[in-house]
Amino acid sequence: MKSFTRSSPPVGYSELFSRALVYFVFVVLAVIAIYPMIWTVSNSLKTDIDLFENTWEFPQSPRWANYERAWEFGIARYMVNSVLVTASSVFGTIVISTMAAYALARFRFAGQNVLFFFILGGLMLAPQVTLIPLFRTLVNLGIYNTYFALILPNIAFGIPFTTFLLRAYIVGLPREIEEAAYIDGAGSFGVFRHVIVPLSRPMIASAIVLESMRVWNEFMFALTFIESNDLKTMPVGIMSFTSALRTEFTVVMAGLVITALPMILVFLIAQRQFIRGLSAGGIKG
Repeated sequence: MKSFTRSSPPVGYSELFSRALVYFVFVVLAVIAIYPMIWTVSNSLKTDIDLFENTWEFPQSPRWANYERAWEFGIARYMVNSVLVTASSVFGTIVISTMAAYALARFRFAGQNVLFFFILGGLMLAPQVTLIPLFRTLVNLGIYNTYFALILPNIAFGIPFTTFLLRAYIVGLPREIEEAAYIDGAGSFGVFRHVIVPLSRPMIASAIVLESMRVWNEFMFALTFIESNDLKTMPVGIMSFTSALRTEFTVVMAGLVITALPMILVFLIAQRQFIRGLSAGGIKG
């Protein structure tokens, strides 16, 4: 009697072509995304003459003095302001959104759906529409031209999306661990702190990365609600920096590289949790 073994079907030419096409597209997109950064870093280490004469070549003798001049010209002050505003805004957004998402996902109370849709309504409100009311509110509160003029609006506009993101994740978490914590005597806040937050760490990391990028690159509020040059954040500061150094192009590029470094660092730190959060969100979705 002949025995037949089950083997995987051979890969056809059409499937090989499809895979090769997908890989080719990915490589092209990667080059399109990475090459401008490499070009900027390379030219930030040149002189202005080399920038125009040898644009596509790597620097023969790197000029780190460009970064020193950019730092001393004002980039340091703008970076400190941006770090302070971004860290405060992201911290406030994550704390409020995580607690709101937990309450909306696990508790039942009157007006729950109304409150949830009210929070989601913030996603439909364009920041440009709120400029005049926000300006008058900040002036009346006496916090115009202060750090709070940027931190509070950024928190307010970050809560809707972050709450929506975290609630969708918490709804998919198993309730058995929470029930076991309640049996052991933990209260609602104890369950939130010791169960929900650790289990939601991948999605919280994803929210931190997304919110950090949004607040770090925010331009409109920083331009409208801040007058003092000592309080300007990176996007507005880079505009002033570029205007002041119209002929020193390599120093401007050095400033742009310095501007991008904090967000690259944030992504590298939260990379593993960020990818886990996206994967878990895709599976749960």
